[in-house]
Amino acid sequence: MPFINLFLSFFKFLLHLATNRKRLMYILLMQSITIQALTRTLKRKGIRVSFQPHEKYIIASVFEDTPKAKKYFPFFSPRTILTAWKKAVSKHWSHPHKKQGRYSVSTDIKKLVLKLKKENPLWGARRIKDELNKLSITISHETIRKILNNFRKTGDIQPVLSWKKFLSSHWNSLFSCDFFTATIFSMATWYVFFIMELKTRKIVQYAITTNPTIQFLRNQFSEFEYKYPYSTLIHDNSGELRWFPYEQYNFKDARIVPHSPNMNAHAERFIRSIRNECLDHFVIFTQKQLWRLVKGYVDYYNNYRPHQGLKGIPNGPPEPSQGKGAIKQKPLLFGLHNHYYREVV
Repeated sequence: MPFINLFLSFFKFLLHLATNRKRLMYILLMQSITIQALTRTLKRKGIRVSFQPHEKYIIASVFEDTPKAKKYFPFFSPRTILTAWKKAVSKHWSHPHKKQGRYSVSTDIKKLVLKLKKENPLWGARRIKDELNKLSITISHETIRKILNNFRKTGDIQPVLSWKKFLSSHWNSLFSCDFFTATIFSMATWYVFFIMELKTRKIVQYAITTNPTIQFLRNQFSEFEYKYPYSTLIHDNSGELRWFPYEQYNFKDARIVPHSPNMNAHAERFIRSIRNECLDHFVIFTQKQLWRLVKGYVDYYNNYRPHQGLKGIPNGPPEPSQGKGAIKQKPLLFGLHNHYYREVV
């Protein structure tokens, strides 16, 4: 039976070869041309074709009667033996070793070091090490220094003398003041003066005048001194504010660098807000109208308008609702803005 099956298989092969000889000749011709073109390309580029061991075995077996077959396609060569020996030696000595050196610091300890540094910006690595020893956490100051340097590279630790830290450490006594102008229908220019508490962004004082003289500022700063003694007032370099005799009053002034309005950014932002959200939408005819607009906007700014930088309202949020009553609307600034709240049930 095996012989009969072999004979049938050979007969099928001959039959297939006879019936498809043109197709097979075409395939063999295209393969021969492809091999010749590939051979020329490899010779021109100087590329040497490497064969796998099983491929060499097949070629050597097919062309065993050819004299050059054993030369170019040997089963193995001295180089093959040396390569196999090197691989065996390398594999023998590639045993896993125990990790040497210090143990890695856990993520919780790294976060604790960052927390101590942020809450105490003047502490160094040795001071933090001593504080951790009080908590029974043993870690060297060199490791703490490396942890702090990594956090500085990622931006988690800011420089000690940054404006943000300087301002936050003086929030309770830091104020800012400035002037801005408003033109009424008669083309007269009025000056609006205001003082802002930086911690809460609250406008604590404001006034309007046609002539910002020294006497006008004396009246304003006398009232400010009475309400907020021993505070610090930031101002720009405009003439009336620059040459004012602050030493006669019980508060300290801080003058910004010339042409640097970003150093008084909170006051500048309030000026932009009152213009964009109020004054630019009205034709102002009289001083009384200007006063009502400024007063109405300051009330809206202090009591109803949420501040993105503050994440709240200067005078605090309104009374929390239970989320049950109907939503009511309260017009502000003559209907230019609205305040929404829930009706008490």
